[in-house]
Amino acid sequence: MPITLPPLSRRRFLAGALAAGAGAILPRTLWAEDKPADPNHWVWLSDTHIWEERDKAHRATKPALNFGIVRRGILALPSRPAGAIVTGDCAYMVGEPGDYMVLAEEVKPLREAGIPLHFAFGNHDERNNFPAAFAEVRQEKPPVADKCVAVVETPHANLVLLDSLVKTKYTPGELGKPQLAWLAKTLDARADKPAIVMAHHDPDNGLGSGLLDTKALFDVLLPRKHVKAYVFGHTHRWQVSKKDDLHLVNLPPTAWVFAAGMPQGWVEVTLAAGGATLVLHCLDPKHAKDGEKVELKWRA
Repeated sequence: MPITLPPLSRRRFLAGALAAGAGAILPRTLWAEDKPADPNHWVWLSDTHIWEERDKAHRATKPALNFGIVRRGILALPSRPAGAIVTGDCAYMVGEPGDYMVLAEEVKPLREAGIPLHFAFGNHDERNNFPAAFAEVRQEKPPVADKCVAVVETPHANLVLLDSLVKTKYTPGELGKPQLAWLAKTLDARADKPAIVMAHHDPDNGLGSGLLDTKALFDVLLPRKHVKAYVFGHTHRWQVSKKDDLHLVNLPPTAWVFAAGMPQGWVEVTLAAGGATLVLHCLDPKHAKDGEKVELKWRA
């Protein structure tokens, strides 16, 4: 049961924007109507922590206000992304229904601009409350019981979304044997194309706050050389590293940071035959990391 939100009517978006006197935003979003999305152009973000209490701050951060900055940045891109992927902790703390209602409001302009969104679940999400805020989410039988997984196909790579949520507001994550078996089978069936595996939790750092079955995950990923990267959030930091020759991409939060100086933001991704280009967009345009470009070269 993938959590995917399809685009909304472009015609309704234009009519609504004009009626609201929002013509100033139209030149930056007309690409949605002028030409199709670039299938190799993506947006990755994480840890939005959208809160129904829009005017309250947590760690000096108002999550919905931050997401508005992110949204405007995405809509200002010169070409329309093929989609956006959010790697979990979409909601504030315990995945209240009101959090997801605000999330629905915040992502609506992206959907109306023709951008589909794909979500993974984090430890602050609640599986049953999320679908209630989105009538378009169909409750289909999942390929892995009690888990939300998906494969998003692109010309240059398959994006495999996993579900590392154990229970809401329980910090560590776990994939579990059934999901790892599904992952291995899914990767083997698509070995003719590079794969990028994405989930909320980071590889465990020995503190017990990350992915509890990290070793089992790497036992699946490392021998399969067509798997090129593991992408995650959870730590609220921006970092690109490697496990052997497998790329590890830790996405920054759009909400608060845990360590002073870490950027809040989102990542623009361009996929190519031999790798990917990542560009960090910071919420603070004066941040030293804003515009940082990272070139990933796929392992052989």
